[in-house]
Amino acid sequence: AVEGQGAPRRPAKMGSWGEGMLQTAIPEAVAALADLEKEWDTDKLSKKLKEYFNKAAKHLTFRGKSLLDLINEYADNAMGSIFAGLGDREWLYTGQADFLLLVDAGIKDHFPGHLLRGVAQLDFEQMVLAAYDRSFDEQRFCPILSEAVPAIVSGPKIKKKVWNSIDQGRKDAVMSGTTDIEEFTSTWINTSIAHLSEASQGSPEATMSVELAVKLFQSLLEGGALPLTMTQEAVAPVHIVEEAVTNAYAEHTVAEEAWEAGPPSKKQKAFSAW
Repeated sequence: AVEGQGAPRRPAKMGSWGEGMLQTAIPEAVAALADLEKEWDTDKLSKKLKEYFNKAAKHLTFRGKSLLDLINEYADNAMGSIFAGLGDREWLYTGQADFLLLVDAGIKDHFPGHLLRGVAQLDFEQMVLAAYDRSFDEQRFCPILSEAVPAIVSGPKIKKKVWNSIDQGRKDAVMSGTTDIEEFTSTWINTSIAHLSEASQGSPEATMSVELAVKLFQSLLEGGALPLTMTQEAVAPVHIVEEAVTNAYAEHTVAEEAWEAGPPSKKQKAFSAW
C-alpha cells in the first residue's frame, strides 16, 4: 500500500532495545544518502547526524510525561535540527531520504529503560512511525508556507494571522485522517478560514480577501505543500481551490452584531446551520 493509504507501513529493520543503536544506524543512513548529498562528505554528514540525534534528547524531561508525548517531542527536536541544517537540500523536500531508523535508534539510546518496559515492539514501532511521519511533514511544510505568505499579504500582524491560521488548518486536516487528496484540500481550506475568522473578529475578509486566499492556496498546492504521501499517485487539486475558499468565507464570516453577542464557537455553529 502507498504510505498513508490503506495498510500502515511498518519499518522492516527497526532494531531491538539497547544502547549504541545510533552508532550502527548512522553509517547505514549515510550510505543511503551518499548519492544524494553533494555538499558534505560522509565524515561531516556522520558527525552532523550524530549531533542532531543526540542533541534531540538533551533537554527532554522524562518525569511525568507519557511515552507517546516524549517520542513526539524527540521526533520534533530531531527533525527541527535536520531541516535547520539540511533545509536547502532538494532531496529532503522530495522525500528521498528516510530518517525513521535514526529516530528509532536515538530513542532507544537515550530514553530510560523503564519507559519502554512492558511496551510491545509493534506498538512502539507504530508510535515512532506516526511521530516521525507527522514531524517530517510539518517541518517540510513550514518553509513552503513561510515563502508563500509574504508573496501574497504584507504587514507583520496580517502575515502572522494568515501563517498561523493556515498552519493550524493543515494540522487539523492531517488529524482528520482523510487520505483523499481533494477531501484533505477542502478540509485544510475550510479549517484555515475558520481559524482566520476567529483571529479576525468573525471577518476573515478584513485580514485577507477571498481573491488573495485563492491565490495563496493555489500557490501552496503548486509549491508542493500537500503531504508527500498524497502526491505520489495524485496531482494537487488546484481546480477545487476557488470554490472551496469562496464557500469557506461564506461559512465562517460572522455578522459584527452576532460576533459581539457571544462566543465564536456558538456563533459559527449557528451560522453554519443556515
